[in-house]
Amino acid sequence: MFRNLAIRGIQAAPSFSSCRAQATQAERFSGEIPTEQIEKRFTRSSGPGGQNIQKSLTKCEIRFKLTNASWIPEHLKDSVAQRFSNRINADGEVVIDSDRTRERSMNLADCFDKLRSTIYDVEEDLEKREESEEDRRVLMKRQEIAAQKRLEEKRRAAKLRQTRTENFAL
Repeated sequence: MFRNLAIRGIQAAPSFSSCRAQATQAERFSGEIPTEQIEKRFTRSSGPGGQNIQKSLTKCEIRFKLTNASWIPEHLKDSVAQRFSNRINADGEVVIDSDRTRERSMNLADCFDKLRSTIYDVEEDLEKREESEEDRRVLMKRQEIAAQKRLEEKRRAAKLRQTRTENFAL
């Protein structure tokens, strides 16, 4: 049901050494969001559900000022602002809401999950890098070596087949 179920601490081994310095562990987003620094509001949810849903406050909305969010690393704040550009109001608050379920606590968890997964995605996008000229040269060299090995294997297999037909003809 939630998007952030994958373990974010495990990363695949990079194929090349990065030219840019990777963010240190202290500069990375830890995933912890201090709930006391975030304003939570509950309103009536829309959609089907009968009479009770029209009375209960199950839709959740969280809001916080991005400039005051000390738990988001500084180098991520501009990218997070771009990603949340349609969710930032005139006061500079990021507003995230959820009415996915009929339970208040599940909608609150979904709001925090949306926020956390977006910050992780922004961090991943910043860590991706373009291939350098050196990387392209290394890849071309690897492709050439692989092509040579493939051709050598083809020649060896052809020679083996040829010896079989010579022995068969006798």
